[in-house]
Amino acid sequence: MEVPTPVPPTRRDWAPLLQELARQLGDGRIYDRDIPDLTQSLDAVLQAFSRRPGVRAR
Repeated sequence: MEVPTPVPPTRRDWAPLLQELARQLGDGRIYDRDIPDLTQSLDAVLQAFSRRPGVRAR
């Protein structure tokens, strides 16, 4: 029996995925109990983004 393994998102997948996350947050479809983990993950993304050459911290 083969167990399907998820394929990591590619660079082209990220913008639509983040837009969908924003929509779900705006619509209240993300549980409050999930916000702390989501906050940690988003902070890690922003830190990595700010370390990219040519990206200014805002």
